[in-house]
Amino acid sequence: MAEKKSDKPARIGGYKPTQELSSGAMGNLWLCHDPSLDRMVVVKQMRETLEENSDAIKRFMREGNILAHLNHPAIIQPYALWKEKDGKLSLSMEFVHGITLRQLLDMCKQPPLWVVMAILYDVLGALGHAHRAGVVHRDLKPANIMIDVDGRVRLLDFGIAHTDNPLNDSEESLTITGAILGTVTYMSPEQTLGEDASPASDLFAVGVIASEMLLGENIFRGENFADTVKRVQKLRVTEKAFDKNIPAGLRKFVLKLLAKKPKNRPLTAFDAANELSEMMKDLPRDLNPYMGMWTAALKSEENSQKDDQFCNPPVYKTSNKSTFILGLLTGAAIAAAAAFLIPFVL
Repeated sequence: MAEKKSDKPARIGGYKPTQELSSGAMGNLWLCHDPSLDRMVVVKQMRETLEENSDAIKRFMREGNILAHLNHPAIIQPYALWKEKDGKLSLSMEFVHGITLRQLLDMCKQPPLWVVMAILYDVLGALGHAHRAGVVHRDLKPANIMIDVDGRVRLLDFGIAHTDNPLNDSEESLTITGAILGTVTYMSPEQTLGEDASPASDLFAVGVIASEMLLGENIFRGENFADTVKRVQKLRVTEKAFDKNIPAGLRKFVLKLLAKKPKNRPLTAFDAANELSEMMKDLPRDLNPYMGMWTAALKSEENSQKDDQFCNPPVYKTSNKSTFILGLLTGAAIAAAAAFLIPFVL
């Protein structure tokens, strides 16, 4: 049964709502027009049924505060946090015109390798910035990653994120010990056991997303909640699961992210991004234009062009082996010439 749309308010703060984007357990998401700056914004409003729930209020306000203290091009930007006259808490944020990674994967289960690496690289960069600020996302999944029309990747929804640096020193923890927060199909083994999430937990989620893009499915998704938890805790993915056309370095990289023990995953998201960048060195530094064209072609009804050359970035052919051989031959030639000329000089 389709969920009933909420009645559209005439105004939300200084914004004029144009349409409801979604409705969830915490509240409604509205696309609004900002007449003062003639731009579109997104406003999240808390549900009326939660207005007396102190934990829900703290969590809603924490999301706005976390976003306000993160400044990264791949993290959604907040504009304002306020309470309406009717008591509704509202958070206005940057509007990203594009598609979620979930929508992308529904249209193309296995994107080209350069698309996979470009998305992972930007997500890891955003996570590195968040982790350095003491923030763990805790709910990474394709639905919380967007690619805008210009090909830029954005990380969304810090609604259940944890921060080590609360703005209010007296703020109590909003996480119940042993509680499972997040989406289980992208959750780390330690989270399914009720342990605290850490930056390494986010990296495991990136590994699940990476493996889904490479394999065409989330292999940790079970028939039910209990089965999924069991797979997350017990299923060990090996290189044999991946197609042989996937570079060995990328396969090993994903398997490292999917290590069951947090200590066996990359030390930081920045380290993981750096390792991935080594595999992308033959690609253009700025992949956004190509990503924008590729996703546009993918969404087009005439998506037969999505694999055309104009959508894919050029690959710069470099061969360290060829350079080494050329240098070796040059050195040998110089040595031989010197050996021939020395007797005449003396």
